[in-house]
Amino acid sequence: MIKSEIEDALALSIPKDLVSSLLSSYENALGQYRKENWQYFGNDIGQFIEIARRIVEYKLSGRYTLLTEQLSIFSEKVLTGYEQSPKEISESYRIIIPRILYSMYCLRNKRGMIHKSAIDPNKMDASVLLADAKWVLAEFFRLSSTLTFEETTEIIDSIINKETSLIWNVGKSLRILNPKMATKDKVLCLLYAKNGQSEMELLNATEGDTVEYTFDDGKLIIESKQKKRRKLPKYDLSQLLEEHKQIMPLLEEEYEIWGKDKRKGTELL
Repeated sequence: MIKSEIEDALALSIPKDLVSSLLSSYENALGQYRKENWQYFGNDIGQFIEIARRIVEYKLSGRYTLLTEQLSIFSEKVLTGYEQSPKEISESYRIIIPRILYSMYCLRNKRGMIHKSAIDPNKMDASVLLADAKWVLAEFFRLSSTLTFEETTEIIDSIINKETSLIWNVGKSLRILNPKMATKDKVLCLLYAKNGQSEMELLNATEGDTVEYTFDDGKLIIESKQKKRRKLPKYDLSQLLEEHKQIMPLLEEEYEIWGKDKRKGTELL
């Protein structure tokens, strides 16, 4: 997720205190989801819902409940009031976003995240809430963006990016957390998590990589990082993925050599 661009776009039409609080609560909830702290996730997603409601209020009336003041109880009556706002206002603000937020509100409150119930906080419920939060944030951005269609779509894709415990998202790049995974499986995991990745992004996404990449006359040269370097064959970037069956055994061989020769106490890069 490209936070600065999202923040700039939202701040064009939404008060900055709401933008800052929305992104902060979203990032906190995402962090707790990745840690599988479902109870804490529920707390942060609750804040996200409350901030998103204030943004809806602002878009519908030009006013919103201050962060220091308590919101009214979320109910069907509130949803009806939102829907009866002037028709020229986007249905996303009048109907769709409020109803998604209300479903999030009910799920969070009725499934043990806030009030004790027969169901403990769990991944299934958290996954639904996170997916809804991603959609709401992406829709706020879509409605506020002044970027090109392509730029807007790219950022929306980064927001709705799929979450998996096999991959660590470090902002502008992804990292595979299991260095023992077969290379073809690593590529599949990365493509599942993020569409449209370049060959270099895929190559650089593996924890424990022991090769360097340089360019020469439009070709990719893969080099070993051992003291006695040897150049491997050149590969055309446009054909790299099609030729991965030829390249990957060479890389796996380098991994195996590094694993045998590494000194005690060294760690994967």
